[in-house]
Amino acid sequence: MKIKQKIILQIKSGTMLICLVSALSLISCSTTPTMSTRASRVRLITAIQAHEVEAKCEFLGNVTGLEPLCGFCLCWGFPGCWTYNNRAVNELLDNAAELGATHVFVNRGDGNELRGDAYLCAYCRRPDGNPDEDYCETDDGNIEIPYCEDADGKIIGAAHCKGAEGRLPAECKQNNGKWITAIDQMACESQDHKWIPKSLDRETCEARGGKWRPKAKDQITCEAKGGTWIINTDVLRRAASPAKE
Repeated sequence: MKIKQKIILQIKSGTMLICLVSALSLISCSTTPTMSTRASRVRLITAIQAHEVEAKCEFLGNVTGLEPLCGFCLCWGFPGCWTYNNRAVNELLDNAAELGATHVFVNRGDGNELRGDAYLCAYCRRPDGNPDEDYCETDDGNIEIPYCEDADGKIIGAAHCKGAEGRLPAECKQNNGKWITAIDQMACESQDHKWIPKSLDRETCEARGGKWRPKAKDQITCEAKGGTWIINTDVLRRAASPAKE
């Protein structure tokens, strides 16, 4: 008799323990974490909008968002136990933001996991007005450009402002000068001179005494290079999720 009562007591205790853990798990499931600042800047897009973003933006990679499983005892009676809530979405958006994404298309879900494609719909504009790209910076702080060199190693046919001071076309024109474009490769080689192309990799750049500056892929890096971070407003206007506008 005592053995039977002991077994029953152990079963009841074990059941209570399982349900207690389940209840705590359920509370954890139903608690929605606060969305991070960086995650709030990422836009969710629909399947139709994804085609436009895919064509105009840079694909960064796949991201996921997990939703913890609810408690065993109470799960089956909880209406939203096996559905996604803000926790999975928030984590997916935060993971996309970590990659530097501006838009995410949630393309599938499996069990308690959301999966999506992250895109960057922004770019860095250099001080000269051109989109930023990988480039070699010369020792005087300018962007390296290709040039024509004569037999004595002297640069000839370089772009310059005639009749006034000005390092850029706009500055030359403002000072009432005439901007003379640089000689091109065909003209250079037709005069039996040597054409020196710009550095296309870090090794070549540093061998010439320059500093390699990789393309800026986020606002902080862009502004550190003196550029301006530009959001693709056209994509934002057409592809932004109404819920996040």
